[in-house]
Amino acid sequence: MSAIPAFTESHAALLQTFLSSPQRPKSTMTYPQLAGFLFGMANAPELIPPSEWLPIVFNDGDAGYGTRGEAERVLQAMMALYNDCGLKRTEGHAPLPPGCEIKPQPLDNLDADTPLSQWASGFLMGHTYLDDVWNEYTPDELDEELGSVLMVLTFFTSPALAEAYRKEGKGKASLAQLAETVVRLFPDAMIEYAHLGRSIFQARREAGDLGQEPSARRDIGRNDPCPCGSGKKFKKCCGAT
Repeated sequence: MSAIPAFTESHAALLQTFLSSPQRPKSTMTYPQLAGFLFGMANAPELIPPSEWLPIVFNDGDAGYGTRGEAERVLQAMMALYNDCGLKRTEGHAPLPPGCEIKPQPLDNLDADTPLSQWASGFLMGHTYLDDVWNEYTPDELDEELGSVLMVLTFFTSPALAEAYRKEGKGKASLAQLAETVVRLFPDAMIEYAHLGRSIFQARREAGDLGQEPSARRDIGRNDPCPCGSGKKFKKCCGAT
């Protein structure tokens, strides 16, 4: 990672252009989705190699690089973004990367076309993909804390999910008031998620169990039947956003 350059606005622009091109496979992640997804990958309780998460970015399709040079530039930008997300967990701050800015009016961020909504959907995809790891290694006393953090970081995924969170809270706050609160808590929630992932990772390393890989994530392909029994493909069911 030390050889990877710092993530810049130029990297963000490159990824935005490349990922949004019609030459990419159908359902390729947008740049903000990638940023959220990689935040989840980089701050997980175990190291997730690029060989595992790269195919998910392109929905298991061919990325369609035009030249070897283009492939190198795009992959370097992705790794710079991944590295940037990982650094946040050790430096104690976690700002959103360029191109993922929060709209001034909190409720506006629930629009599916906004960067924060797409970041949240990408993050949710990443956390769901690693749900088995978090479930297995998160201490029971931290379950509630993790749940609160996840609520904040996924709130803007969709209006339906935001409304479900509002009803679950059983409070008197309107959706607009709750959205305002979530925006205020968002930076701290990113830091806390990174801290939780790092703490669990360190505990696992000290216990010497990082070589143990939960089979559920490793053995289920994106196009395999979902293990929940729905009859749908994993990517369209529990592996979807």
